[in-house]
Amino acid sequence: MVIHRRTLLKQLLFISASVTIIPSCLYHEKKTGLVLKHFKVSTDQEATFSALFDTILPDTDTPGALKVKADLFAWKILDDCSSTSDQEIILKGLNELNTFSLANYNIFFYKLTRLQREKLIKEIEDKKDKSNLLLNFYQKAKGLAIYGFLNSEYFMTNVELYEQIPGRFFGCVNI
Repeated sequence: MVIHRRTLLKQLLFISASVTIIPSCLYHEKKTGLVLKHFKVSTDQEATFSALFDTILPDTDTPGALKVKADLFAWKILDDCSSTSDQEIILKGLNELNTFSLANYNIFFYKLTRLQREKLIKEIEDKKDKSNLLLNFYQKAKGLAIYGFLNSEYFMTNVELYEQIPGRFFGCVNI
């Protein structure tokens, strides 16, 4: 059997291209949680945190917490600027929130409808026990959501006109 050089080169090129392309077609990428420096976040915790921020600051005529990426800002603040106790409160609180949601609705918090999430948050706010981990977590998360929104590009450019220091000079002249 005689094989011509051109045919051989075409077949080798086809085989090498197939070998390099096929693994990328077979690989199913699973989404991993956020990659932070000081602690690890699972995908369920990340989704729960985003759903909580969306419940606290939903989209109205202004963009909500998710559109201004307040949740990602909060993760960065927790990773870089918060103490380990605050990080533990947030992570344990996210797990506790999912447990509370499972007890009431049999699904995770981020899979609930908006009305169900609002009802669950109202129940957390109405609890009388102030030493409750879930209530402490919710207060910290709410503070982070508001802080993230107030420091977003949208808020600083459209709502509160930010001027760099030293700002404008308004001299006082008495004539």
